[in-house]
Amino acid sequence: MEKADSSRRASRNQPNALPLLAILAKDVGSLAINEKLVFSPILKRWHPLAAGLAVATLHACYGNELKQFISGITELSPDAVQVLRAADQLEKDLVQIAVEDSVDSDDGGKAIIREMPPYEAEGAIANLVKIWI
Repeated sequence: MEKADSSRRASRNQPNALPLLAILAKDVGSLAINEKLVFSPILKRWHPLAAGLAVATLHACYGNELKQFISGITELSPDAVQVLRAADQLEKDLVQIAVEDSVDSDDGGKAIIREMPPYEAEGAIANLVKIWI
């Protein structure tokens, strides 16, 4: 996580730096890819959906932070849009990994996907636009 620490330090000194939750979304995405490539092949010996379970857990953890952020948003700011876009991209990436990992399962990965409730980042942006108008 050294990349995350250096990104955080840099973001304090730059006027147009990414918000921390956007940085966290990118770091979680990198972690998920690394987990899929490095750990899941080994863990599949004990559980057939190792990568799917890992990304579902990462999805839930980031989702908790995102919910707190969304509940505190009162206006459509550039930072809010950056965070919500990063969250949307992270969600797409995590779901893709879960689907790829569970393609051979009996239910085609539906059980794992059900454990990943949508972030609804686009809906949050739409609601903020409605408030703004």
